[in-house]
Amino acid sequence: MGGRLALVVGSECAALPELGFVHRLATDLYASLTSVGAWAPATAHAGPVINPGASELADVIGTAFDTAGDRQASLLVAFIGHGITTGPEDFYLLAYDSPALPDSRTAVHLTQTIRERLNRSALDGLVVLIDACEAEEGVRGAARRWTDLLARSAGRVELLVASDDGPAYEGCFTRTMLGAFEEGLAARGENLLPSDLVDPIAARCVQQRPQHLSYAMGNESASPGGDPGLWLVPNMARRRDALTGRPAAGFVDHLTRRLRLTGTIRERLTEIVESGSHRLRAVVGPPAAGKSTVMAMLIRPTIVDGLPIAPEYVTAAVFLTVNSSMEAVAAELSAQLSSRLRGFDDALREVRLLAERSDPKPDTFDIEVRLPLARLASPGTRVTIVLDGLDQPETGSRDLLIRAIADLTTSAEFTHVRLVISIRTGTGVEDAPELAHMHRITLSEPSARDIADILLGSTRSKLARYHSEAWVRWIDALLAETPTSVFSGSHAVAGGWLVARLLIEVDSMVTPAEVSQGIGLDTLIAHRVGDAIVAADPAIRTAIGPLLGVLVAAGAGPVLPIELAAAAMAQLGAELSTAQIRDLVVGLGVLVSRSRPGAASEALGVTHGALLPALITETSRLGIEVEDAHRAITAAIEADSADQAAEYARDSAVRHYLAYRDGAAAVAYLENTVAKVVEDNRETWAAWLPSFVTVLGLDAPATLAARHNLAVWRAANYQTRREIVEFAQALTARLRERGRHLPEMGSIPGIDEDDDLTTIAAEFEQLLTERLRVLGPDHPDTLTTRGALAQCRGKLGDPVGAAAELDRVLTEHLRVFGPDHPDTHAARRALAHCHGEAGDPGRAAAELDKLLADRSRLLGGADKERTQLSYEIADWYWRSGETLSAIGRLTELHAEQVEVLGPDHDSSLDTRYRLAVLRGASGDTAGAIEDLGALLSDLHRLHRDDDLLTEMVALQLHLLREPPVNEAP
Repeated sequence: MGGRLALVVGSECAALPELGFVHRLATDLYASLTSVGAWAPATAHAGPVINPGASELADVIGTAFDTAGDRQASLLVAFIGHGITTGPEDFYLLAYDSPALPDSRTAVHLTQTIRERLNRSALDGLVVLIDACEAEEGVRGAARRWTDLLARSAGRVELLVASDDGPAYEGCFTRTMLGAFEEGLAARGENLLPSDLVDPIAARCVQQRPQHLSYAMGNESASPGGDPGLWLVPNMARRRDALTGRPAAGFVDHLTRRLRLTGTIRERLTEIVESGSHRLRAVVGPPAAGKSTVMAMLIRPTIVDGLPIAPEYVTAAVFLTVNSSMEAVAAELSAQLSSRLRGFDDALREVRLLAERSDPKPDTFDIEVRLPLARLASPGTRVTIVLDGLDQPETGSRDLLIRAIADLTTSAEFTHVRLVISIRTGTGVEDAPELAHMHRITLSEPSARDIADILLGSTRSKLARYHSEAWVRWIDALLAETPTSVFSGSHAVAGGWLVARLLIEVDSMVTPAEVSQGIGLDTLIAHRVGDAIVAADPAIRTAIGPLLGVLVAAGAGPVLPIELAAAAMAQLGAELSTAQIRDLVVGLGVLVSRSRPGAASEALGVTHGALLPALITETSRLGIEVEDAHRAITAAIEADSADQAAEYARDSAVRHYLAYRDGAAAVAYLENTVAKVVEDNRETWAAWLPSFVTVLGLDAPATLAARHNLAVWRAANYQTRREIVEFAQALTARLRERGRHLPEMGSIPGIDEDDDLTTIAAEFEQLLTERLRVLGPDHPDTLTTRGALAQCRGKLGDPVGAAAELDRVLTEHLRVFGPDHPDTHAARRALAHCHGEAGDPGRAAAELDKLLADRSRLLGGADKERTQLSYEIADWYWRSGETLSAIGRLTELHAEQVEVLGPDHDSSLDTRYRLAVLRGASGDTAGAIEDLGALLSDLHRLHRDDDLLTEMVALQLHLLREPPVNEAP
């Protein structure tokens, strides 16, 4: 369902003088729309329809409408050729066999045909482009005869024509449009809209007058320039910008549309650019002062006359939201840097290659951003990253981002990196000690004069409607910048630019009483929502409450996938198609922002955080409580496994669960979405723990569970990071023996203070005390914490005492859970390892072997967990001197892997390597050399020459063939 369908007609009427340009221009327009704009054919015929007869022309238009309606797709209808006006509002598109003076049987009456089709089609918007003689009456007819219909159907229509009551002048309309498609328009957004073509056509086609009509919700479109989802082609002028093709490009369009460049903003832009020697620059200011818009202008400098930077100035940019996690930010920056920074993609591949064969891997931000950037440091190189809204993410994620920003702007390996960030004042983020080195650029709220200027300069301003004395005084005060009661003695308007944008859009009358009390955001938002309700199709009018509810719950910025919004709205009793949701969204105007408008991957959100309090009041007034909206979103997430929903859930599901205090569901979600990287799991729990504490309190079972999981991953991190450091050091040393060098192991971070095992053990001890007090001794979480504390103590040097405690914990697990519970199995595994560390590796191997048998009986399969357990058993057998048992265990495992996974699977190849090493260590040097040689040949066959496993196999072969000679002491 959905999509974008196009019908292009080129029609010369045989009864009139030949135009000559029609067929070629129709062919070129169709090619551009389909190849560049990704419009699909609206009929079975691929290509433009050339010289149809009158009945064929009517039929092909009808088929296009039917097809688009069935699919709930957007439809574009373009006509190039002969047209004629026979009377007021009567404009005909002429077919090849139409007479010179047609009627509705011998030609297509534009206004009536479209009206009839709109009346029975479920389109997701309509675009009509007419390049024909005498088209002015068609516009007049549409203006009068479509409006009432669109008011009832809540449709969205864009109509663009470019002739008055005379000739079409050699197709100048279409030629100019194709030129704009090819070259782009520097002052416009990510995609070209019909409204964007008005000025270029007017400038080039001097004998024509372009006319554009845009309808949404029965009125002239609430969105400036029309519905951004009804775009024609991508704007080629934007191809050098940092966010071209990225989800946030639509949000930048939203920020820069109707741009008002004040002297203050221009000064701040210049200051940002001229202070480029500072590695960290921060734009700091109150809500709605224009911080995000300043960032958008840095990304698109061509829309600002005289700004002395090119689009390449910003290498990558992210607009942060409440949903922004460290992993999501890393992924977005990595994608942009890969396409815009020379050499980054190669560096990224190298880092990923090292990480793929490392166990554990570095964290995601290190792999995707930090380490590749470090490899690209060179004299003269500059990488500028923009992060807008550092105050927006959840506390835990924000703290991680602050640390990453501090590292990138203070460490010696990143002297080529510059960051430009924005922070809202009053959040405390601007005073974070880690950011004390930043160069601060203060942006104040727009002045009263600024607000008045944009209102008076707007062609859609409603100021003429207001003649009350109170309103006049208010505007006069704005113009004079004099303090009045409206401003409470301030020269600035609370709500900043949002006030101006809302005033421009509000259709309903602001009363004198409201004016005298001060026109603030609350008043304007109430009016704006009321206007949207009045304009909406009565059949879907009641869905505005559920729509606003889920958008408010999702938060500021275009973050909620439209399909997920539809599913959540259905949970609230409003079942709408995505086309109907877009109708409502366009009607809400400035209140809603969109990314990838019109696409299947479109996402929605509230435009600015400053709007949220008033919108919460409005949704409640409409019968939707925000807590219920959060529940609806989690229900939609749980029912939807699509990629977009899963991606949104990774960053947002926990926040939604906590919004209605379902801590158990939040913990379960995090536990069921374990990352591959130990460090990422640690950072995920660290990021969410402050939210658990804030919402549920320190003693809540879910908070205790979150603290436990964080401590577990910290302990795992303590162990595994040391193992990988030791491995890297040993491998590097051995490679140097044979005259080879491993690529830099900069991906191995140093050991943080947080990784100190004594601190981790103390944390477990405190957590155990609290769980005993809150949950009692028999609670499963209490037993889990006892086991974790015992393991920490074992690693700290008391394996015997740890084994005794784990034995007692296992007894309790058997009593509480039973023998086949996964937690009981985990306790058995921990106890076996503790016996091994206490000096009894044989017992460890035997107990793990029994555990593997029990696990296989219950679960079967050669999965990752079974593989790891087999490796552990082989290791303990080896340590106990039972080499044959170790080899037997791995041989059995390898046979299972080959059968289930195939011989070339990573796990199968890893097990072959371990088997060969064991054989060599047991004295079977010849067999080990033979096995390693065969494995090396297979790795070359699989094109894994640069793989770390290949390096390890080659190293072992070298060591077996030429063992190092120990020097005498």
